[in-house]
Amino acid sequence: MTDQDDAWADALVGLSNCLRHPDRAVQETLENEPDALAELLERVGVDPDEPPSVSGRDLTEDYEALFGALVTPFAPPAASPYKEWYGDRSGLMGGPPAAAMQRRYDALEATVPEAYPPDHVALQLQYAGLLAEAGERDELAAFVETELDWIDAFAALTDRAAAQAPIHRWCVQQLVAAIERLRSELGVTGPEQDRVEQMLERASTHAEG
Repeated sequence: MTDQDDAWADALVGLSNCLRHPDRAVQETLENEPDALAELLERVGVDPDEPPSVSGRDLTEDYEALFGALVTPFAPPAASPYKEWYGDRSGLMGGPPAAAMQRRYDALEATVPEAYPPDHVALQLQYAGLLAEAGERDELAAFVETELDWIDAFAALTDRAAAQAPIHRWCVQQLVAAIERLRSELGVTGPEQDRVEQMLERASTHAEG
């Protein structure tokens, strides 16, 4: 593992933590170390904006409003709503990306937390971080190209969403910048715009309430 692999592992895990269900540890980190994620991103060549303050905000309510349909439109934070399903089926959760991530976690003998679908963005980023930490650049490149191709559409739905949720919106913005940087470094391409539009249209049927 190189120093750059280590830096990417830390950055991807930092983004994962920022986009997981808020708990006391997340709240305390964002309050007491507001620049922690920005510093991790700077190590991999991302120049983040200053994060918004979380003072006085209910992060759980913000998370559920932006990502959990507490208000609509919202931005589903898992791959299945954006990606192709089986045959002509479609759905919100439990599609092929979830099955694929479940197999990956089973291979690691890791348990997917009950609160998350296996293809939740936080779990996918955590898995990408494991690949970076292990120095598995070819596997990481394939994973970023084929499994994280929905991030562009996710960001677009986040822009359209009704909730304020400033810190979570900021995290999604940094995620897009980081993935663009990682794609460039790994020599892989992002999805074509027409594919992004297809994923956006597919997910929008569930996100608009």
